[in-house]
Amino acid sequence: MANLTNLSVNTSIYDGYDLDTTFSSIRKCGFKYFELAYNQGYIGNLHQGLFSVDNANTINALKVKYGLDTNALGCTMDLSVDGFVDIFIPRIYFASLIGAKYINVCTTKLENKFKMINNLRLLRPILEETGCILCLENGGDYNFNAFITIEEGLYLINELGDDIYSINFDPGNMVTYKKDLDVLSQSFTALDYSGYFHIKDVKISDNKFEFISIGDDGLIKYKDILLKLKDKGIPSSLEIPLKIYRELDSMPKKYDKEVPLSLIEDTLIKSKKYIESL
Repeated sequence: MANLTNLSVNTSIYDGYDLDTTFSSIRKCGFKYFELAYNQGYIGNLHQGLFSVDNANTINALKVKYGLDTNALGCTMDLSVDGFVDIFIPRIYFASLIGAKYINVCTTKLENKFKMINNLRLLRPILEETGCILCLENGGDYNFNAFITIEEGLYLINELGDDIYSINFDPGNMVTYKKDLDVLSQSFTALDYSGYFHIKDVKISDNKFEFISIGDDGLIKYKDILLKLKDKGIPSSLEIPLKIYRELDSMPKKYDKEVPLSLIEDTLIKSKKYIESL
């Protein structure tokens, strides 16, 4: 099938590599879009200074250098923390500066759901000002279990308003948190409401969930999901964080060593070929 709408590479797969190497590799693999992953727990050395004008200028220069573009920023953190607005507003302005319309975030623990909703409401003026869309993502572990099923996500969006808040659905997260759910049915429902979509698959190996390339080897049968995703025209990212694995109870862990660049590129190219083969 033809390429999915603005299919991006989520940069979590390059955790540990500098941005120049990352962007050069993404272009080498045949992609034109990236989703910068400044996600709590997914990358090392995450700090507030990343969401600065200087860093936005660096990102924009690299976009030009490698002929890349972006329409999404991943910046997951606990959305229920005290002082949330002051922490998160720079992320919104940063997204706007680099051209990322969609800001993808996982949520919080279930017991903090209502505090999170109140925090998110305070972002409305800044989202309206910048034109950014905040996309809530279903969680893949217990740290973000305020949104697991699509029904829980729709509840949150109904509370916040679907004009500038939306859903970023991730089937791979659903499998690692609650694998007895009907992920295909959940995905099909989500596609009617999602502003963004993460393409992620896993397998169980040595009593843990490992992230793998998109194809026929994982727990999720992606063919029908991808065909409907293309028909809907929803922008999406390959989010394959190879440096991370999850225990069977969903607890995230990280390998110490960097993933070889050759393996990263092979994973991305294999995934791209599978999607195009449909």
